[in-house]
Amino acid sequence: MRLGFVSPLPPATSGIADYSAELLPALGALAEVTVYPEGEAGEGGPVDGAAARRPLAALPGDLASGRVERIVYQLGNSAAHHTETYRLLLELPGLVVLHEYLLHHLVRDLTLGAGEPERFAAELVYAAGAEGAWAAHLVRAHGMALDPWRFPLFERVVDRSLGVAVHSASTRRRILESRPAARVATLPMPCRVPEVPAGEASALRRELGIAEGAPVFAAFGLVTPHKHLEPALAAFARLRRERPEALFLLAGELSPYYDLATRLEGEAGEGVRLLGRVDLARFHTLMAATDVAVNLRHPAGGETSATLMRLLGLGRAVVVSEAGSFAELPDGTVAKVPVGAGEEELLLALFRRLAADPGLRTGMGAAARRHVRLRHAPEVTARRLLDLVQGLPAGLPPEPPRRASSPLATGLAAAAVGLGLGEAPELLTPLAAELAALDLDPAPGAMRGER
Repeated sequence: MRLGFVSPLPPATSGIADYSAELLPALGALAEVTVYPEGEAGEGGPVDGAAARRPLAALPGDLASGRVERIVYQLGNSAAHHTETYRLLLELPGLVVLHEYLLHHLVRDLTLGAGEPERFAAELVYAAGAEGAWAAHLVRAHGMALDPWRFPLFERVVDRSLGVAVHSASTRRRILESRPAARVATLPMPCRVPEVPAGEASALRRELGIAEGAPVFAAFGLVTPHKHLEPALAAFARLRRERPEALFLLAGELSPYYDLATRLEGEAGEGVRLLGRVDLARFHTLMAATDVAVNLRHPAGGETSATLMRLLGLGRAVVVSEAGSFAELPDGTVAKVPVGAGEEELLLALFRRLAADPGLRTGMGAAARRHVRLRHAPEVTARRLLDLVQGLPAGLPPEPPRRASSPLATGLAAAAVGLGLGEAPELLTPLAAELAALDLDPAPGAMRGER
């Protein structure tokens, strides 16, 4: 089969770029793959595992000529890396590997961020009917920021795709809640376990001045609010009263939207080291030098963490939130902590136990390593991906379901807000359901530039 593969590629600073570079050699062993990179990797030489690298603008002609039979799109929630991919997949349907169901920020940046609030409103209405019309009114009339998890805005992508692949059962369920007729399948997250030469982890610990036997906790990747560090850092601060030699490393770039400095004032920051963004080799060595990794999420947008897969493949003991894709990991491979009341106490108890019991850490790490090598090898993902592509239907996807999106629906929703129902969702939700039942016409083509 001749596949067109659309994705950012290294050196793009994108986890999906790294994902694709890891998957392509295995996929290229099974099919003839032409890669169409988006962004800064769009020009250059051959890509490992690909028969050719072509400009993204060449894809429509290549599909028409038969050079490509099917298209696989890799899509995430970032306009910096997926703007052209998003626009193209709406015109040329294929299999979309959706790395998270939360596409709110991507759609927002392509519409509202481009100075086109009406297009953003149209997307809200398309995805959520009368409730979306109500939200659009709040944005336009009051400049309100919306809850992305309430309006994830994946619906148009799903409707315009021949099929969708996701990396967790929880993400699949969330998509089917909104689009029950969609073709959505699960796909293992590929992970080529990094090789860290013997002795490098110990050498790095010495370089960082870590005392012999000191327990090292760490969190990896971009430091953002949804990494849910607050309860972990609070639990660590309490542990450090008992184990003053303990350290907590933060290896990753700090989001400009997250005020971590305030959260690390006083005792809360003792023993916490911010290492910033590091190159990939040092990143992996830091993982190998860690005793207990912390990979929490709240709220989760359907993402599956490639960083987590690498930690597990390296045999690290990892503490995760019992939510979304993290909750689906086999018992024994990770320690799961429910989000909410009592979370800090549970984390403290886990930190104490894991810091004191090297045998427990070793056992968890061995189970984690086996799981990744059996279920998440790139060859396993490539075979599953090709099976999904070969099972795609011919032709264009069917028309999407009709949603309440006429001027009448928009006006009624706005009037409801004017009456104060915006502060009473228990009253607005039945109204939205009634309007949706009217089966009013959608606003087609809003993201394709039609007016």
